[in-house]
Amino acid sequence: MDFLKKLLVLSFIFLLSHVVFGQQGQRGKGTILIEYADFLEGAEKRLGKNVQALKGNVKMRHHNTRMFCDSAIIFRDSNRVEAFGSIHIIQNDTIDLYGDKLQYDGNEEIAKVRENVRLVNKNVVLTTHHLDYDRRDDVAYYFNGGKIVDENNELISTLGFYYPRTGEVNFKDSVVLTNPEYKMYSDTLKYYTPTEIVEIVGPTDIVSDQNTIYSELGFYDTKKDEARLLKNNYIDGGEQTLRGDTIYYDRKNGLGEVFSAMALEDTANNVIITGNYGYYNELTERAMATRKAVLKQVYGRDTLFLHADTLRADPVEDDPENKIVRAFHHVQFFRHDLQGRCDSMVYDFRDSTNTFYHDPVIWAQGNQMTAGTIKLFTRNRALYKAEMIDNAFLIAPEDTIHYNQIKGKLMTGYFRENQLFKIDVDGNGQTVYYPKDREYVIGVNRAESSSLTIFLKERKVESIVLRTQPAGNMNPPLVLAPEDTKLEGFVWLEEYQPKKYEDIFDFKKMEIEVKRTDYSGYKFDK
Repeated sequence: MDFLKKLLVLSFIFLLSHVVFGQQGQRGKGTILIEYADFLEGAEKRLGKNVQALKGNVKMRHHNTRMFCDSAIIFRDSNRVEAFGSIHIIQNDTIDLYGDKLQYDGNEEIAKVRENVRLVNKNVVLTTHHLDYDRRDDVAYYFNGGKIVDENNELISTLGFYYPRTGEVNFKDSVVLTNPEYKMYSDTLKYYTPTEIVEIVGPTDIVSDQNTIYSELGFYDTKKDEARLLKNNYIDGGEQTLRGDTIYYDRKNGLGEVFSAMALEDTANNVIITGNYGYYNELTERAMATRKAVLKQVYGRDTLFLHADTLRADPVEDDPENKIVRAFHHVQFFRHDLQGRCDSMVYDFRDSTNTFYHDPVIWAQGNQMTAGTIKLFTRNRALYKAEMIDNAFLIAPEDTIHYNQIKGKLMTGYFRENQLFKIDVDGNGQTVYYPKDREYVIGVNRAESSSLTIFLKERKVESIVLRTQPAGNMNPPLVLAPEDTKLEGFVWLEEYQPKKYEDIFDFKKMEIEVKRTDYSGYKFDK
């Protein structure tokens, strides 16, 4: 008898759903259909008119959505369902939605699933305790915290909107993406589950063991570990920070390539390299900048600004803790107490040495220095020595018409508190200087010696020591012809001197040929 009763109940349910309500479904009104239940009872007295209660292995259908649960109440007038226990919704045979409680509105096509909610779409799993799924617009959204996990990433946020058809997820409020290699923190993110690409649409930090990335707009491909950052971007690697308007970043190869407004900040050496294009490789620690490239180095309260067509920074092969910076072509630099120009420059961090090649000219405290090669040595970020190698020539104006001059094969100048106080000349030393009695020039002193030393005070020649084979004479003013008051090779180059920061970008070709050693066979190490 029990078997017969159960069979009659099931038959009644089948006829009721397919004959009475199925007729309405065929007319396109979207009536919720009952496919199966162990028990069906009318609940009019308890719950109202046209209300049905289903118990045991309940199966329902609405359009292409199938619903399973332990028990359910169907409100026929409003076309709604309240379901309880072991909720399982199948949408288009591709999306599985699980939970403990369900409210489903057949007219609005909205499913509200509560407690232990889990939405599975292929390899994407969304978990939360409160989820609303709008079938019509194909969007599932949570509002009390949720998590989405796919093959490589886990994302959590307070609010989330998931579009299963396209795979797009919009995250809002306290967003955290966790990847095996890094974590991403943001207030707003978009994530595309098919491609695993993150769209950055607000302030976002990406933190890993090797660096921290910040951006307010851009894309991050979590599969390829590649990023395109488009607004207020930087990559902070600790001692080096790379900034730029647009940054392409390849995490696997450690490469950050910058387009527009590049800045590489080296806090360990107080150096900043800028340009409108460049790159920095955090694995090899090599960097390059071009298109208005500038190197900025802090010296106490002053800063050296150096411009060249191209700047490069490379680690020293046998000493990777140190770097060498190279500047190629049309080099000019400015500091308030030091200016200069040349074709190529090398700065070695090991001994804080700047070497200037090919027609270098340096101006320091009113002195003009030229040579085949010039080296500047710094200690504690202060200039303490300058070496002028091959055809060294130093010129210091005494007044508007008189020029003190020192010439030799090799010249070494010594600085104290950024002031030139002594000069040693080795090889073919020659001098022309103008002694003064108070404010007036009293003569022209010409001296020669293969080795000599000049002492200066307050930028003026105080005394000269001729060490070997000295020769010289003192002449009254205006006795010597103008050409005899200038040593061979004298050229005053003040018109080419950068006198403010902006001048370093205006490289004037020198119309006057300066006598130099033949460097045609010299190869500059790039």
